[in-house]
Amino acid sequence: MTMDANTDDDETHSEIEFPEENRQSNVEEDHSEENTDETSVSTESTFDLTLPATHSYLGHNLEELRGRTILDDGLYVNLPLLIKESVMLFPGQTLPMIVLEAPIIDMIKACIENDRTLGVVCIYDKIVPIGTTAEIYECMYDHQQGFRLKAKGRQRFKILRVIIEGYDKISADVQVLPEITLGPPFLDERLASLNHLRIHPKTEEDFKKQEKVENLDAVVTPWPGWVYRQYDPLRLSLKIRQRLQFIENKGSGIPEDPADLSFWVAQNLFLDDYERIVLLNYDCAISRLQREIKYLLNDKIFVCSNCDSYIGKQSQIFPMSKEGPQGTYCNRAGIIHETVTLYHAQGLRLSESEPSIEYTWFPGYAWIVAMCKNCDTHMGWKFIAVQNNLKPKTFWALTCKSLKSKEK
Repeated sequence: MTMDANTDDDETHSEIEFPEENRQSNVEEDHSEENTDETSVSTESTFDLTLPATHSYLGHNLEELRGRTILDDGLYVNLPLLIKESVMLFPGQTLPMIVLEAPIIDMIKACIENDRTLGVVCIYDKIVPIGTTAEIYECMYDHQQGFRLKAKGRQRFKILRVIIEGYDKISADVQVLPEITLGPPFLDERLASLNHLRIHPKTEEDFKKQEKVENLDAVVTPWPGWVYRQYDPLRLSLKIRQRLQFIENKGSGIPEDPADLSFWVAQNLFLDDYERIVLLNYDCAISRLQREIKYLLNDKIFVCSNCDSYIGKQSQIFPMSKEGPQGTYCNRAGIIHETVTLYHAQGLRLSESEPSIEYTWFPGYAWIVAMCKNCDTHMGWKFIAVQNNLKPKTFWALTCKSLKSKEK
């Protein structure tokens, strides 16, 4: 049994004991989803959000690999390449994998014996020339289950030359791209006489106090203070954190460092492929944060990527993992799914199979395959609590590639 897009509805599922009232209410909800009143949907959570981030479905016997590899900025190096369709890795993101193909297993073994670092690039029509290094930090190999591993995105790189040595054995000469860190926009023009008034702002009130000082600093520059404030990484970070406060209130951690935050938002915002490539190309957190703020201004709707049927909207997203509302998971067949969790969705129908807890990404929840009612495209899964004390009782984990966003 695998949580696969190609799961057969007739496949036999493991039997689960559900409280009778819960099973009955879930069936009713599936048939009346379009008429569900959103205000009646509870987003209260008793689920431990740290569990999905451990990817325990890979097994508890993975070996932890110690140490960390950081490549020098601008370094030219040859990296083994892992090419994944519609899966884009950002620095700081966790990538779980099950590797079953012999050539890739050989590549992973060589990678672990070296510096545990490989390059991950995505392919949309063609290979995207910008990728992210992934450092393997836990792994286990056996002949039956192949390689089970977890890797962490580290640094961006640019592909200079792809080298194909055989089927599924690909490497590339790459250049490690630097992450440019800029300080406060007035750093070189500050008036020393105002230093006693400066503070390290953390709240909106602090930033308002600093505006008076910044306006005085700007007097000796070509531009007014408000122009420079558009390039203040701390101020940009505050704006984004304010808009995402509802996620943090639900228990999902949001980074404070501007660079880490910019990558976290790029990973967790529902963006189309082109926008994600643009964000990965930027070499500075300020540019990423400026572009990301524009995405957060308006609530967007989600539709089926195949037939444009309405599925849900951005405000219905909520986190079921401490790493954020979007997560990367894999099934037993090694297929990697980027998913987004929503507490409400419509226009979907469920498989007739029984709910299964096998290989569940969210411990304590069983899953059922969900398809688009209109075109029957695989959209993701509905998760149902198998214990009465778990909240939410149900939620949806839909694949990012099955959805596309539109302005309301």
